Amino acid sequence: MIRAYDLRPQAGRARRGRWIARRLGRARFLAAALALASAACSVGPDYEPPAWPGLDDATWRDATQAATSDDATAPPDAWWSVFDDPELTRLVEQAARGNRTLGAARERVVEALARRGVSDAERLPQLDARGTYTRFDSGDEALVFQGPPAGKSAEVFAVSALAGWELDLWGRVGRLVEAADADVEARREDLRAAAVSLAAEVALAYVDVRVLDDRLAVLARNVALQEQSLGLARTRVDAGARPRLDVVQAERLVQQTRARRPALERARGVAENRLALLLGELPADGLPAPGATPALPPLPALGIPADLVTRRPDVRAAERAYAAAVARIGAAEAEHYPRLGLSGTFTLQAMDANDLPDRDVAITSWGPSLSVPLFDGGRIASTVEARRAQAEQARLALEQALLAAAGEVENAVSGVVHSRRRADDLDAAADAARQAVDLSTQLYDAGLRSLLDVVDAQRSLVAVEDDALVARQDALAQMIQLYRALGGGWTALDLDHGTTPGPFAQHATATQETSP
Repeated sequence: MIRAYDLRPQAGRARRGRWIARRLGRARFLAAALALASAACSVGPDYEPPAWPGLDDATWRDATQAATSDDATAPPDAWWSVFDDPELTRLVEQAARGNRTLGAARERVVEALARRGVSDAERLPQLDARGTYTRFDSGDEALVFQGPPAGKSAEVFAVSALAGWELDLWGRVGRLVEAADADVEARREDLRAAAVSLAAEVALAYVDVRVLDDRLAVLARNVALQEQSLGLARTRVDAGARPRLDVVQAERLVQQTRARRPALERARGVAENRLALLLGELPADGLPAPGATPALPPLPALGIPADLVTRRPDVRAAERAYAAAVARIGAAEAEHYPRLGLSGTFTLQAMDANDLPDRDVAITSWGPSLSVPLFDGGRIASTVEARRAQAEQARLALEQALLAAAGEVENAVSGVVHSRRRADDLDAAADAARQAVDLSTQLYDAGLRSLLDVVDAQRSLVAVEDDALVARQDALAQMIQLYRALGGGWTALDLDHGTTPGPFAQHATATQETSP
């Protein structure tokens, strides 16, 4: 008995020692796991911006360089301001607030940010809470292995907390977050590219409306001029000085000229509706406000092709897509390596709900888990190979985007130069045609020429004046396309604000309020 009495304190000390050792061992393990997680490495290639051999030394074609005057200035951020048209500036800024396509691009940025949050959440421990109630009933002759014995019933109340954490030892989650960050930046560049395209489309639609107004005005002026000739012919026919044929020919020309008006009015309505759509509005009259067609500005300085890497949002988006594809290679390669996780549960379980706050009904469990891929049939290796191929596709797409951008600038400059030259030639031809009409009218009035000469001169005037306006429209359009190709404008627009309420917002709100 004395011996037993002597041994009991020793046994208690031994149990306490083993408990302390276990606790210290767990603490050491947890500390080691945390240290290992903090020192985790990232497998896979690190992204480096692509090298562009010879790009910094690249120049535009000789014809393109010669088209730019020596005193040309760099394109302003708000390039539409070079047209010195307040109404155009107002419309571009309004479109940036109200255009639905731009609003959708804005929401894709929000979506990318949310997906980035989903990826980043895998870095952190996960904690869930659960509450359960279970009632057990068994018959008198039931064979029961778990729960109350046969013929008895019981109720079990439980409240649990479950925690889990996978340590990112090889940077798998880190690579996914890196890819998600690049995706967010790519969506932002897509938004900017959409803004550049939107500003250009608004300017093109605006120029269409203005030029069509000019064409309708010139057409009305020519109809009035031809009606004067018709009146003169009628006067001379009534006086017996000219044959009836003169009146018939003059009437035919007036009707032919008037027949041009419906097509121009229809085209004007289409351009006006297109402008309203770009602004995010329903078609309506009075758009844009009355004004004149903007003058053709001089060519801007083009810089060098390398500038397109930083100016063009689509090129910048392609570069970010390449970065995301490279990061996903590392995430795929990390699947080759073991995964270490920590998990644990804390449960309060009792036969009576009132006993749940009692610590004696607590059940706890926790510990590490290690999974090692041994055989997957080549799935991981194939995934890595697919990610590498996707990265190479993204790199080639980036190079193609830059080449296409340079080609667009070259084509736009050529279009501006040649369309401007054609517009100048047609302006000179229109001046000559107006002089021909004046001279032929004077000769007819003096009886030295037939009315057919006047009709031919007026017919030529209608055609050449209309051609001159179309050429001027084309020159303005080519200038707008040049600014679009240079990629500027997105820094001058407020792209952080959401889309303004559209014409269907009130109807949608009313529908939601009346829905059950």
